[in-house]
Amino acid sequence: MTSSDLPNGRLDTRFQPIFVWMKLLGISLTENHRQFGGIYDGLMFSLTLASNIASMTLILFESERPKQQDRSITSYTFAQIIYIDNLNFIILVIGVHSMLLCQTRHRWKKLWATLQDVEVQLNSKILNRSFLITLLFIPEVIMIVLVVPLDIVGLPQYQQFVEFFSCASKIYPVSGMILFCLCGWIASDLLHLILEELDEKRERPDLICLKALKKRYRQICQLIDDINQCFGSVILILITYMMASVVMVCFVAAVEFQHYDWVAVPWLYIRDLVLLIQHIINLGAITYIPHTIKIQHEKIQLALGRIEIADRNNSSRQEEVWINCFSTQILLISLFPLQFQLEFLKWDVSQSNVEVTAAGLFDITPRLFPKLIGTTMTYVIILWQFQSSEKPT
Repeated sequence: MTSSDLPNGRLDTRFQPIFVWMKLLGISLTENHRQFGGIYDGLMFSLTLASNIASMTLILFESERPKQQDRSITSYTFAQIIYIDNLNFIILVIGVHSMLLCQTRHRWKKLWATLQDVEVQLNSKILNRSFLITLLFIPEVIMIVLVVPLDIVGLPQYQQFVEFFSCASKIYPVSGMILFCLCGWIASDLLHLILEELDEKRERPDLICLKALKKRYRQICQLIDDINQCFGSVILILITYMMASVVMVCFVAAVEFQHYDWVAVPWLYIRDLVLLIQHIINLGAITYIPHTIKIQHEKIQLALGRIEIADRNNSSRQEEVWINCFSTQILLISLFPLQFQLEFLKWDVSQSNVEVTAAGLFDITPRLFPKLIGTTMTYVIILWQFQSSEKPT
């Protein structure tokens, strides 16, 4: 095992920028100044709620979207998809913000305590790799700074103000996703450290401190369980939103391609392309880390299975002890300490359910991508048939 090169309290220092950022968003993960923080948290949630409800209300009452000004798309199917897409976005933002405020904030204390327990196993390399996940902010910044102004061009000034705040509120789902990926990446790297130690000492298993190894393994399992408890609902909302949004973006792009010349309104296709790439990147980040956790755990099982400790006693004596003294754990360990510790560890690892789920409903794996492609193609074809069957008005 690579010993930690982090001084005491270094984990707090590394996470401090995230704590500050989340506090600015109105999600106080620390307990400092809660009497003032609670008011600010409520105001930020009220702003998210008001801006998105106002945006949906304006969309319902406006006669035409800005992108329909040149050649109006009068399809009922297209109009309903636009409304559903905006409703999907509002559910995402308000749902994730409320989950971060009510669930993640209250369960973070337990998750943070587990992170501090495993701090002794961490080193700068693990944390530096983990914090690379903050690069996921880049596509979101591009979306807000570059695409959103193009999407609201031509709207009245008050509506531009509302739409900007509504679109900017997507920073809450992105921040929750990054915090989830950061904690998950740490758990994955800690499992990788155990795997490296098992591979290095496979030829000399007597050098492995099985008791300490089992303790580290249980701490990592607790960390993964706390991640599920803290972010399960957030990830469920995110995946549901992205699966539905990809279908809608592809259908809208197909309709726009039929009605508009891309040379005349290129920003429509730029917006759709950026949205599609953004969803793929975010879904890839969400599924990659749980997948690596599952793979590392399977490799640990295989590595433990390859380790054998020579028995210094004859097999008949060992069988007699198993039959007559199975309930006396202390006696067994005193007779065959390494063998039984190893077997207990193998049994513990084989029985552990180390996986990240979306609120316990389904596993988060890359298999979501084939399902996403199949679902997108199916629903785009169905929606296109509805679109084609409508009589022109």
